[in-house]
Amino acid sequence: MPRFSLKRAIALWLVLSAALVALLISESPTLAHTPFASIEIQPSAGRPIHLPNRIFDCTQGAAQWQCSAALAEQPLDLTWRYSPAFPTELGDCGASYAGRIVSCHGAGMDYVRGLQYRYALQGDLGLGAAQLDGLRWQYWGINLLMSLRELGLIGLGLGLSLVGGVLVALGAWRSPGRWAKGIASFACGMGMALLVANYFGRVLLETLRGFGISDDQWQWLTPGLAIAAGIGTWISTAALLYFPFGPVMRLIVSLLAGVSLFSLLAQSVGIGYLLSFLGLPIDNNLAWSHLPIFIASGAAWLAAFWLYRKRPINTRRFLSFTGGMGVFSIGSLLALMCLLWLGYVD
Repeated sequence: MPRFSLKRAIALWLVLSAALVALLISESPTLAHTPFASIEIQPSAGRPIHLPNRIFDCTQGAAQWQCSAALAEQPLDLTWRYSPAFPTELGDCGASYAGRIVSCHGAGMDYVRGLQYRYALQGDLGLGAAQLDGLRWQYWGINLLMSLRELGLIGLGLGLSLVGGVLVALGAWRSPGRWAKGIASFACGMGMALLVANYFGRVLLETLRGFGISDDQWQWLTPGLAIAAGIGTWISTAALLYFPFGPVMRLIVSLLAGVSLFSLLAQSVGIGYLLSFLGLPIDNNLAWSHLPIFIASGAAWLAAFWLYRKRPINTRRFLSFTGGMGVFSIGSLLALMCLLWLGYVD
């Protein structure tokens, strides 16, 4: 792939990733002030039509929720009664469209802002086939996302992360300069920050309780320690890539980078999901379940070896491998966190 084509491919990947994030945010169930997880129309023929939560204007009374939206220039009104003692437990759904009563029933539950019900409006609402198709196209974004379902959305995020990792690996191999060194060292710093935040923090807390450190105080200290450890690993890895170190310091920094990459790969869930999509039974077979850890361990040792053996070809290998794996791991982790926060998976 010519260099200009690689740059165009990276630019296209960035545009597609940004467009997907914008679509997910605009159609997010969690960012709208609604008492339900989602509303869909179940016509007498054809696929369900999902309505985005953002089109509903909802108000909460003393013991009742009222939501309204305009569909095909006619009002859709929804009401739920609830007990003030249990405001999240809604009663039966009442619905009307264009002044006519519509059947509304629960269609399951999702974890959006806590557990919330999904509701379905039964029938065509008095609309013709062309009008129903017009609604489906008008709200194409939410219907496209819902048609992918949870596994499809996770697979899409994982695929974009994998493509981004491959592009970064190719770019770092061809141009092992400042940006490649920055991405690889940042990936190591991110892995160390996750390691301190999720594992070392709990170990240190048990030790420091004897010195009067409470759980609440430690919750404030742990993020700071994780950030400091991540920045320290980032800087030390970058310094080793730029400046000559003695064998002892080179060994220490290389091992830290390897441990950091292992932490990043082990906690990103990207490898596990990728192996699952490939059909490997890592969730149902005890022997296969350890495969992601073995892969992360092997990758960490390779990265540490290449960084320690500071020759031009080894440096190129380290930058390409660590940069690509880092972008894949960080991207898959961010994708899953984004889908969870925006209410698409639970």
